[in-house]
Amino acid sequence: MTTLTTLNTKKAWRSVQAVIAGATLVGLNTASTAFGATQSKASNNSPQPASTSPAATSSGSSTTSASEVKATSTEPQGLSKYLGLNYYTFFDGPGLSGDFLTTPGSLGRPADKGWSLWTNLSARGKFSSNLAFDVQFRLQQIITNEFQFRFQGARFGVSGTLLKINNDLFDLAWSGAVNTDLPMLGGQIVSERTLIANPGMFSNLTFRPKGSKFSIYSLIGPRFFIYSDPDAMDGQSLRAGAAPGQKPQLAISLSPSLNYDINEKTALRAGVGIDLRRNMNDAEIRRWFMPVDFGVSHTFNKYISIYPHVRFSGPWDDGLRQQLNAVPGTDWYDTASIGMWLNGTLF
Repeated sequence: MTTLTTLNTKKAWRSVQAVIAGATLVGLNTASTAFGATQSKASNNSPQPASTSPAATSSGSSTTSASEVKATSTEPQGLSKYLGLNYYTFFDGPGLSGDFLTTPGSLGRPADKGWSLWTNLSARGKFSSNLAFDVQFRLQQIITNEFQFRFQGARFGVSGTLLKINNDLFDLAWSGAVNTDLPMLGGQIVSERTLIANPGMFSNLTFRPKGSKFSIYSLIGPRFFIYSDPDAMDGQSLRAGAAPGQKPQLAISLSPSLNYDINEKTALRAGVGIDLRRNMNDAEIRRWFMPVDFGVSHTFNKYISIYPHVRFSGPWDDGLRQQLNAVPGTDWYDTASIGMWLNGTLF
């Protein structure tokens, strides 16, 4: 028994080391990795929310904090006047009930084969002071149980500032991209789901009352999906409990969070994922799983911000679990896991 416990401990520690190495690789060397390679990740690619993924992912708009978008104080110089490169990485980590080396999904089954690092890397070429052509590469690594690298496709679109208001009462900033996947470039989930196109928007919005330590931040992502085979599904979704055709035709995804600044770089954060969708096998739009997360966000510099957090799909989702292919006896706390978001601007 002692030997078995020691082996399991060593295996878990090796997994933690892999996470640290993977996060470092993504945060510091994303550029070289990506050019070798729902929505983004949650509502657009998964039948249920991956444990740490928001409803949408990076559009190519520069963000410097996991709690809100902050404007740079200096004008861009040199190459950054014309080109931009930023990343948003979602780490789906250990479950807090059950198997430590996998991330639980909302149906009680593992969301994938192991812990996952999902990176959206956006390269931008500016053609005006506000607008840029945007190509987003989506990369996934499974880092426990068996190491896998998956190229999850690329999206092309136009990104820029949608709305900006600064007055005596509040500051509001809304930026994002209108884009679609390019199936001809491949991608594991895109190919297995027979995607033809998924035009939509990824955007982020920040609202802060003047002089307040509180702010509201949200990712916003409406998207429409066109497939050649309405029933085709990807392997990990089927293993997680999805039925054929349980993929979105229309998804409207929000991930609002309330943030409280401890200081200029650190904030407390609590958020919720709101996903309204019509799946291919649904007759109407309905609410999908609504996971919550809470944790602390911290900005080190423009290159890296982090948001470690706990995430779970609460008892308000029990009825949805009963309707779908959930593991019998699954309770809301069986969906709890530890995750992290990392994001930054490389240039």
